[in-house]
Amino acid sequence: MNFVVVYPGRYHPFHKGHKSVYDYLSKKFGADNVYIATSDVQAPVTSPFTFGDKVQMMTKLGIPSGHIVKVKNPYIADEIRNDISDPENTVLVFAVSEKDMSGEKPRFRFGVKKNGEPSYMQPFPSDQKKLEPMTKHAYVITVPVTTFKVQGADADSASAIREKYISGNSNDRDTIIADLYGEAYPDLRAIFDHRLSNVEKTQKFVAEMRRKITTSTGKQKLKMISLLESVLDLESSVEKTINEDIREDYLNEK
Repeated sequence: MNFVVVYPGRYHPFHKGHKSVYDYLSKKFGADNVYIATSDVQAPVTSPFTFGDKVQMMTKLGIPSGHIVKVKNPYIADEIRNDISDPENTVLVFAVSEKDMSGEKPRFRFGVKKNGEPSYMQPFPSDQKKLEPMTKHAYVITVPVTTFKVQGADADSASAIREKYISGNSNDRDTIIADLYGEAYPDLRAIFDHRLSNVEKTQKFVAEMRRKITTSTGKQKLKMISLLESVLDLESSVEKTINEDIREDYLNEK
């Protein structure tokens, strides 16, 4: 059996913690078989980077551009799945962090399809002799979360990294880029400055709208509430769409 391993994520930003997972998967399954799947979807605060931005981050860390694939939904990755030439002899694996598979809303849940059969997605078995080709099942393997330091503190989330960058001065920002990518690359610094300045503006706009709503009345208040909701809805719709698409895919795929 051949392997195709998809390492999916939104990656806002991609950093050397993610690279360590890519290296782990490359060692386990072979570097030629591992692909990073990410989208070009942006949201004002939580998803500021474009696909092109993320490609620059990844290639700076040594990931071949040919193994970075733009997809509509990273956790389905039809663009990769549909391009597999021998599905009858290929095992399809999605690699998800332990963090994303824990808690009340794991990225994947394993259920039963409408016809009573096991869901298409299954946990990666300890006995690889039990692996089935992608025409029958795909598998989810959990990968460890790798911690690393940003400005001397553990980097525990993408949102924390973004906030640290926004609040930092010029020297802080160079240090953060170096901690994330091994060197304070000027082109990555320019990307972060541009994208995260927009995040900061959006955050200030939301805070100001909320302040004004508390002191406004009538049509003016309703207009500001509508404007604020449009921004917040864009943020929540990204996660909602991803989860709904995954649920439909792994429970109902034939």
